[in-house]
Amino acid sequence: HFAVAVPEASAEEVAQAAEFWREDLNGYLPTLSKDASYDALADAAALGIFGTPADLTVLESFYKSAQNTPLAAEAAAVWTRALAVHGQYDKLAEFFAKQNGVYPELQNGFASYALQHGWQADIPAVNTDAPAAPSTDLTEFGLACRLAGDPSKTATAIWVSMARHQAAAAVTTARPITLKVPQAALKTPENLALSALEIPAETAAAAAQEAGEARPAGDAPAAGGSLQFFAKNTPKTDSHAGEIYGGIPLPAMWRAAKQTLAKIKTLFTRKQAPAAPGEEGTREAFQRLGIYMASYVMGLEVATPVIANFGSSFGLSLEENILVAVATYLPYSLGAFFSNWTKKVLGRRNSMNLGLVLLGGGLLAGVTLCGLNGAFVPEPNAMMHFYKALACITAASMGGVLVHNSVGPIMTELSKNASDLVRQKRNTYTEFSRAIGMASSFAFPFIATKILGMDWSLAFALPLPLVGAAALGVNLAKIPNTKPLAAPKTDLPQTKGLLDAIKKNEYVRLFKEEKGVGSFLGGLFIMNAVEMAINSGFLFLLPSMTSDQSSQYLFGLAQFAAPFLLGRYLAGKFLQWFPKHNMSVATLLAAGGGIASLGALDNVYALTAALFLAETGISTGFTLGFARTAKNPATQDRIVSLIVASAISCAFGPLLLTNLAQTLIDAGIMSAETATAAAMIGIPSGLAILSAMLFKRVENLGEVTTSVMKKIYSFIKKSVFFPKQRRKRS
Repeated sequence: HFAVAVPEASAEEVAQAAEFWREDLNGYLPTLSKDASYDALADAAALGIFGTPADLTVLESFYKSAQNTPLAAEAAAVWTRALAVHGQYDKLAEFFAKQNGVYPELQNGFASYALQHGWQADIPAVNTDAPAAPSTDLTEFGLACRLAGDPSKTATAIWVSMARHQAAAAVTTARPITLKVPQAALKTPENLALSALEIPAETAAAAAQEAGEARPAGDAPAAGGSLQFFAKNTPKTDSHAGEIYGGIPLPAMWRAAKQTLAKIKTLFTRKQAPAAPGEEGTREAFQRLGIYMASYVMGLEVATPVIANFGSSFGLSLEENILVAVATYLPYSLGAFFSNWTKKVLGRRNSMNLGLVLLGGGLLAGVTLCGLNGAFVPEPNAMMHFYKALACITAASMGGVLVHNSVGPIMTELSKNASDLVRQKRNTYTEFSRAIGMASSFAFPFIATKILGMDWSLAFALPLPLVGAAALGVNLAKIPNTKPLAAPKTDLPQTKGLLDAIKKNEYVRLFKEEKGVGSFLGGLFIMNAVEMAINSGFLFLLPSMTSDQSSQYLFGLAQFAAPFLLGRYLAGKFLQWFPKHNMSVATLLAAGGGIASLGALDNVYALTAALFLAETGISTGFTLGFARTAKNPATQDRIVSLIVASAISCAFGPLLLTNLAQTLIDAGIMSAETATAAAMIGIPSGLAILSAMLFKRVENLGEVTTSVMKKIYSFIKKSVFFPKQRRKRS
């Protein structure tokens, strides 16, 4: 949007761009004091140049919000230059009188500029003997930010000149001069270069004139050359001046020889094609597509939909059958921490590639070594055959974990220049892609049995081409192989012992670095067990409600895969509908669906509908949880690892609940169906309410809240012990 505001743009285009800057900046102001955003700085700087006098109010709010952040100096430059653009010299003088010496370079630049142009404003110069502290490198945040990052008088002159030129009624057409700034005299790191900007000749000339920098007569830029602003004032002298060559043009001959050598060199150098317009955006789009492909295959948990088939094919008890879920989700705990190590050593992309190899290798081993190829026949030693299949499931699941732990942080890295909301939404899209993979996992058994006429085990072979395609897409997209940010160093004293090592562990310190992370992870830990228990319980109940195997796959698809996919989509909507309490609302939706299902155990359609609602809430809540990690890129890798590790409850939660159900069945207290529903649907629904309360604590961080019990006690106290005072106030 800043690009459209160059002097060639019409007034309507500039007004349209300004409207975007205005709305975008207003969206950042409420949280700017806690989370300094360079997007907000870019919006404010653009408004400071091309905005209207009415925008001074929002720019003042921007400065006050950023005053105690790392962007304070840049915000001050934006605010003061906007005042200068609109002729508010009294306010400008008042600002520097109040902040005298706080921004010395900026103040001295304005003092000189005001004196040169005869402003009726008293802006005193201050001492600048102390070197300025370097600020953040603003190279990647656009021209507007880089202008704001330069406190010099020259930058002020260009700022005012650009604004005045745009405000002119008629813009004259002139030969454009390329403005290149190879070296900026900023308080930012050395050699901070501004990108080329096409501006008319008279604007550049006016800026140079207004800067008023002393220049030797022989230093005028050559006609048709590039005009350098913000450059350091280094005198340009000819090293051959004053020498006589007897009429032989040695300097010209030397330059010709160098040019000839350069041309010869180009014959042996591969030329790089110039970047086409929009090429950068296209490259990033392909990189995101590669991430979405990897996200899709990490959702291919092919063992879960056929968990009941393992039991019937191998003749397993309920307790043995649930080991399929253990093999699927136990790697989530071990693999989460292993993946964080591989990301540090190999990089995120290489860690993801390792995961794709393990995922494909585990599935291929199941097809070739265990006969899971669509024509399944148990071996004579059925339990040994079962354990081999569990090993293949574990390897594939470990690969999925490595992929899962990389896609979110990589997406955040690719979107580092986007707003906080955009980063969160793109992270929800990775979970949406995973949900499509999960839906495919539930569709594979139906395709194998109903369409291809083979048995359930073909579900292990069908994903193999998809995993290969994802690996190809990830590597063709040339995704950067970034590594996680190092955890902050601890200030704890150097002592020996296990306790000291635990205190210094980066995961333990995370609970101090990130407020609310304990409640956040606790809620997700519970919801992992809730999700897997409800799904497994439903699959265990299906054979008693319908005998058609293909129908069982369809009901499983409708109860789990479809709402899993819907929840990933709804997460982005929940961010808009419930900006604050989105996770707790989604989790309460899950609890409501689970409780409602207990009254529909005699009707497979009603039971499926109620548990569809429950899984929709669970899926939405998990997606919002992963999206929430994008708020802090410095801790995202570690939090994602802990979220994935919390999926260990998917293994042991259902295991404990099936043991409870089996105990109730063996004791004759309940029938098999009733015990399964009570243990694997009823109890998890109650636990979902507890998770919603934990999420609400996280969402209320920073606010003074009163618990429900305290509110009830306060009401009773006022009503029973002090009724007269209550009536009097009424």
